Amino acid sequence: MVAHPRKTPGPGAVRSLTAKRSSSKAVNPEAGSLQFRSLNLPVPIEVVEDSAGRPAAVTMPPIRSNRPTRSHRPAQQSENPAHKPLAIASINDLWQVDDEWWRERPISRRYYQITTQTDRRLTIFQDQTNAQWYLQKGG
Repeated sequence: MVAHPRKTPGPGAVRSLTAKRSSSKAVNPEAGSLQFRSLNLPVPIEVVEDSAGRPAAVTMPPIRSNRPTRSHRPAQQSENPAHKPLAIASINDLWQVDDEWWRERPISRRYYQITTQTDRRLTIFQDQTNAQWYLQKGG
């Protein structure tokens, strides 16, 4: 077995994160900066809790997509089983996240990795500051 060393690129030129500005136009300092959007934002869901406060059933949100459909047939109701509570078959993992205590709105969440009655594995959490349940998308 021969080890091949990896070559990493050098530091290179540093580019600004602001858009190029024309000297002939009035400059708005905020208009030229990049806009960031959050990815994989949590989705609010409905959860039925058992007597101990653990999730017992979950209602999935409706599936929404901005992608054009390739099929010319109308979507059927059975393709989107939203608003139908799914019993939770098992809780596979449980953990607590308490972070950013110094901010105005600190993070305090109790996460559950669950398996539903349809054998779907999901990660859900309850925001401990407002008692709302969310589906963690991505990751």
